[in-house]
Amino acid sequence: MPVSGPRRRRRLAAAALALLSVGCANSTSTRVIGELEIHTIRRSHNNAHLVRQGEHQILVDAGLPAAATEIEAELRALDIDPAQLDAIVITHGHADHGGGAKYLHDTYGVPIIAGAGDEAMLASGQNGQLCPTDAIARHRLDEDASATFSPTTADLWIDAPTPLEAHAGIPGWIVPVPGHTPGSLILVLGEVALVGDLFRGSILGHAAVPHFYMCDLEDNRADIHGLLTELAPAAQVFFVGHFGPVKRKKVEKLAADD
Repeated sequence: MPVSGPRRRRRLAAAALALLSVGCANSTSTRVIGELEIHTIRRSHNNAHLVRQGEHQILVDAGLPAAATEIEAELRALDIDPAQLDAIVITHGHADHGGGAKYLHDTYGVPIIAGAGDEAMLASGQNGQLCPTDAIARHRLDEDASATFSPTTADLWIDAPTPLEAHAGIPGWIVPVPGHTPGSLILVLGEVALVGDLFRGSILGHAAVPHFYMCDLEDNRADIHGLLTELAPAAQVFFVGHFGPVKRKKVEKLAADD
């Protein structure tokens, strides 16, 4: 007997959530690319990235509020005193990326860098509009849309391409790429790019796939193409907010998909 449309969608959502749980284990992984060390701290399916070069280190995203002390402990396990972070760069103002930043800022005095377009979102402590792109996101929409965090402000608001070295000692650029949110940022560090939620890694395998929430997929594909051709033409590895990292050829495939 054929499965009806609603039942089939529920089964697909359940299967997708089961897959999501596979990728949700807490972990920390390290990659060394050139002079950069990138330590990806995964809590649930959210990534925070500690980027080190020489005596300088930044934290790119700070997870959900509840994960802040876990990230703090993981930094110490990596022999990093959180007070010695040069900056926290919030790639965008959603709770799962900026929610833990205020704790680290208030506890250790670490300066926060964020996109000017997300100033109101961060001040509100709410996620704003979310546009689900798949069954997992549709199932999670109510939970994610209602997520809150302590209102947060930045020490530096980014509204144009800005040299990272001037503010955190690491050569590279902080570049606004609005789309996932109005104030979304990416970091371009030579062969490495940290792209927040411009896209995500696949739950299984190593593909680049559209993010769970994106309101204009056509514009998003154009932004990914621009990332490859203009903003980060030398980047070979892309660190994302969820799962990953992703190699360039996988991002090229995503940009080319119809």
